[in-house]
Amino acid sequence: MSETPKLSVSTEHNDPAVIMCPAGRIDGNTVSILEGALQEQYDAGNNILVFDFEELNYISSAGLRVLLLTARRSQQSGGKVIFCGLAENISQIFQISGFNDILNVKSSRAEALADL
Repeated sequence: MSETPKLSVSTEHNDPAVIMCPAGRIDGNTVSILEGALQEQYDAGNNILVFDFEELNYISSAGLRVLLLTARRSQQSGGKVIFCGLAENISQIFQISGFNDILNVKSSRAEALADL
Protein backbone atom coordinates (compact mmCIF):
# COMPACT_ATOMS: atom_id res chain seq x y z
CA MET A 1 0.00 0.00 0.00
CA SER A 2 1.48 3.36 -1.00
CA GLU A 3 1.51 6.24 1.44
CA THR A 4 -0.52 9.33 0.52
CA PRO A 5 1.78 12.25 -0.27
CA LYS A 6 1.80 14.81 2.50
CA LEU A 7 1.22 18.52 2.42
CA SER A 8 3.55 21.13 3.81
CA VAL A 9 2.83 24.84 3.99
CA SER A 10 5.74 27.23 4.31
CA THR A 11 5.27 30.95 4.77
CA GLU A 12 7.26 34.02 3.86
CA HIS A 13 6.64 37.56 5.04
CA ASN A 14 6.65 40.26 2.36
CA ASP A 15 5.04 43.34 3.88
CA PRO A 16 2.14 43.78 3.86
CA ALA A 17 1.43 40.21 2.75
CA VAL A 18 2.18 36.74 3.98
CA ILE A 19 3.07 34.40 1.15
CA MET A 20 1.77 30.89 1.73
CA CYS A 21 3.51 28.14 -0.23
CA PRO A 22 1.71 24.80 -0.03
CA ALA A 23 3.71 21.88 -1.42
CA GLY A 24 2.25 18.47 -2.23
CA ARG A 25 -1.45 17.65 -2.27
CA ILE A 26 -4.44 19.40 -0.75
CA ASP A 27 -7.13 16.78 -0.36
CA GLY A 28 -9.49 15.42 2.29
CA ASN A 29 -6.59 13.84 4.17
CA THR A 30 -4.36 16.94 4.21
CA VAL A 31 -6.75 19.90 4.15
CA SER A 32 -6.51 20.21 7.95
CA ILE A 33 -2.80 21.06 7.54
CA LEU A 34 -3.75 24.00 5.33
CA GLU A 35 -6.52 25.04 7.72
CA GLY A 36 -4.06 25.01 10.62
CA ALA A 37 -1.55 27.16 8.72
CA LEU A 38 -4.32 29.61 7.84
CA GLN A 39 -5.53 29.76 11.43
CA GLU A 40 -2.00 30.71 12.52
CA GLN A 41 -2.10 33.63 10.10
CA TYR A 42 -5.53 34.75 11.29
CA ASP A 43 -4.42 34.51 14.92
CA ALA A 44 -1.41 36.72 14.08
CA GLY A 45 -3.73 39.30 12.48
CA ASN A 46 -2.59 38.63 8.92
CA ASN A 47 -5.39 39.04 6.39
CA ILE A 48 -3.38 39.85 3.24
CA LEU A 49 -2.32 36.52 1.79
CA VAL A 50 -0.63 35.45 -1.41
CA PHE A 51 -0.86 31.75 -2.19
CA ASP A 52 2.06 30.63 -4.36
CA PHE A 53 1.05 27.24 -5.80
CA GLU A 54 4.34 26.58 -7.59
CA GLU A 55 4.93 23.40 -5.52
CA LEU A 56 1.29 22.29 -5.36
CA ASN A 57 0.55 19.27 -7.51
CA TYR A 58 -3.08 18.48 -6.63
CA ILE A 59 -6.13 20.11 -5.06
CA SER A 60 -9.48 18.49 -4.34
CA SER A 61 -12.89 20.03 -3.78
CA ALA A 62 -12.13 20.07 -0.04
CA GLY A 63 -9.12 22.27 -0.74
CA LEU A 64 -11.08 24.52 -3.09
CA ARG A 65 -13.69 25.03 -0.37
CA VAL A 66 -11.00 26.16 2.10
CA LEU A 67 -9.56 28.59 -0.47
CA LEU A 68 -12.98 30.10 -1.13
CA LEU A 69 -13.70 30.48 2.59
CA THR A 70 -10.26 32.02 3.09
CA ALA A 71 -10.85 34.59 0.37
CA ARG A 72 -14.23 35.50 1.84
CA ARG A 73 -12.88 35.74 5.39
CA SER A 74 -9.98 37.96 4.36
CA GLN A 75 -12.22 40.22 2.29
CA GLN A 76 -14.69 40.61 5.16
CA SER A 77 -11.84 41.72 7.45
CA GLY A 78 -10.51 44.26 4.95
CA GLY A 79 -7.79 41.99 3.60
CA LYS A 80 -6.99 40.45 0.26
CA VAL A 81 -6.09 37.01 -1.09
CA ILE A 82 -4.23 36.45 -4.35
CA PHE A 83 -3.33 33.10 -5.95
CA CYS A 84 -0.34 32.63 -8.25
CA GLY A 85 2.04 30.06 -9.67
CA LEU A 86 -0.65 27.61 -10.72
CA ALA A 87 0.66 24.55 -12.54
CA GLU A 88 -1.28 23.55 -15.66
CA ASN A 89 -3.35 20.89 -13.84
CA ILE A 90 -4.22 23.26 -10.97
CA SER A 91 -5.06 26.01 -13.46
CA GLN A 92 -7.43 23.64 -15.25
CA ILE A 93 -9.18 22.82 -11.96
CA PHE A 94 -9.57 26.56 -11.26
CA GLN A 95 -10.99 27.09 -14.77
CA ILE A 96 -13.41 24.16 -14.62
CA SER A 97 -14.65 25.12 -11.14
CA GLY A 98 -15.06 28.77 -12.12
CA PHE A 99 -12.57 29.91 -9.48
CA ASN A 100 -10.69 31.98 -12.06
CA ASP A 101 -13.77 34.18 -12.24
CA ILE A 102 -14.34 34.60 -8.50
CA LEU A 103 -10.80 34.58 -7.07
CA ASN A 104 -7.87 36.88 -7.76
CA VAL A 105 -5.48 34.72 -9.82
CA LYS A 106 -2.18 36.03 -11.20
CA SER A 107 0.38 34.24 -13.35
CA SER A 108 3.42 34.94 -11.17
CA ARG A 109 4.40 35.89 -7.63
CA ALA A 110 5.79 39.20 -8.90
CA GLU A 111 2.47 40.02 -10.54
CA ALA A 112 0.59 39.03 -7.36
CA LEU A 113 2.78 41.23 -5.15
CA ALA A 114 2.40 44.14 -7.56
CA ASP A 115 -1.38 43.87 -7.12
CA LEU A 116 -1.31 44.37 -3.35
